[in-house]
Amino acid sequence: MEIRAQKILAAIVKEYSETANPVGSKELAEKYNFRESSATIRNEMAALEKAGYIYQPHKSAGRIPTDQGYRYFVNELMRRFELSEKERRLLKGELIKLQASHEQLGRSLSNLISQVSGQAAFTLLPNETSATGLSHIIGEPEFADNRTMKQVAELLENIDDHATKLIKTSEVSAEAFIGGEAPVTVPKDLSLVVSNIQLKNGKKGVIGIVGSKRMSYAKNMSILNYLSKLISGSAVIVLIINI
Repeated sequence: MEIRAQKILAAIVKEYSETANPVGSKELAEKYNFRESSATIRNEMAALEKAGYIYQPHKSAGRIPTDQGYRYFVNELMRRFELSEKERRLLKGELIKLQASHEQLGRSLSNLISQVSGQAAFTLLPNETSATGLSHIIGEPEFADNRTMKQVAELLENIDDHATKLIKTSEVSAEAFIGGEAPVTVPKDLSLVVSNIQLKNGKKGVIGIVGSKRMSYAKNMSILNYLSKLISGSAVIVLIINI
């Protein structure tokens, strides 16, 4: 893909992620300071649509990313995201508190991931399963209809049924599954970000984030990667041994 087309696709993903509204060429030209005219941008968008990276949800609307467009963005265009010092302190501090209080690791991890990501989250451990944070995504337009919301709720309630698939599929580092890429059945507008965690007893677990395709993949992958490293470290040895 040419650099100009990459910049336009990245801008469409960013704008749609923030607004949930289809993106037009005039809007891109004005907001993202492209040197090209809106007509030139429109031509580039037509080429991106023909190639399958964006589509028009209805006549006279702007464009939104397809699964292929999101995948290209995550693989090729997404900038590295560094958690803030405040976020790192929060994650590390909460895990240390867990060690001191001997609370259930799975439930507490799910709550922590959901809090920092602003999405729904789940944890799959050998003897414990937890999912939480549905309230964080209820207000998003993708989940406005009752059918989709019910599907998301059922996914979280029965996440332990998918443990084998998720553990086999996910890597030690965080991995994003966009829409139909997911190893489990999810609503079409949903994405998963998952990561294996290596427990001190040699067994594996999975931590994950559930949200709309518009989620911040870079931030959510950074959260799971950082937690995976913390869990394998000495700060939570007691908790992991006691699972």
